Amino acid sequence: MLHSALEFAKKVLLGQHPIAEQFKHVRYPELPLLSVDLELTDLDTSVAKVTSIGWVMGKNFEVDLSSAQYNVIRASGDLKQSPVIHGLTAKDIAGGCHIREMLEDLRGYVQSHAWVLHNAALDMRVLDKLWRLLDLKPCTITTIDTMLLEVYACEKTQGFVPSGGVTLGSSREHYELASTPLHNALDDALATLTLLFAQLYALNKLGHMNLMELSHTRAIKSYTLGEVK
Repeated sequence: MLHSALEFAKKVLLGQHPIAEQFKHVRYPELPLLSVDLELTDLDTSVAKVTSIGWVMGKNFEVDLSSAQYNVIRASGDLKQSPVIHGLTAKDIAGGCHIREMLEDLRGYVQSHAWVLHNAALDMRVLDKLWRLLDLKPCTITTIDTMLLEVYACEKTQGFVPSGGVTLGSSREHYELASTPLHNALDDALATLTLLFAQLYALNKLGHMNLMELSHTRAIKSYTLGEVK
């Protein structure tokens, strides 16, 4: 009972679920990373559909371009302006992969990699909905949220978060990183991964920190997908 109470207190104080054991003490240069981005039709996750998924791996401040994956996802119904925004045609989307196929591929990285996302909560809510809809086996994913890292950095250095200051593009500008194309899942995954490298270097140039030591930023969280509610 005492252990459960302490764990609950930890979640409240740190704003996170426990970090997976295989990741918590790994120094971040050695931490296997998978940067993931979903392009959605809506920011309302109850109705949002996925139109494309991109991901790429990284480690030791290097991007593994050979691991890059990009897939258009088959979708129907009201896609709003998403195809136009994301540079996709109706034919592209009609000929896309089934979402189950892509999620099965992503499942292979759950235990081996910490996932890097910009606004992880948004994508995780969509993935959780799909996990339950497709009746996939529940799994817990350790995430590093570059948006929350930027919130932490802004509050620490400026005392506040500037309006619009933690978008992917504006966050990259803070570190003088090159601008990248927006609204493409793979481009955004690459941009997020290299943003994380810059953020981590700014936090600790020697790379001595691990995820437990980064937990005070509230950017390290675990999400369980497909859990019965």
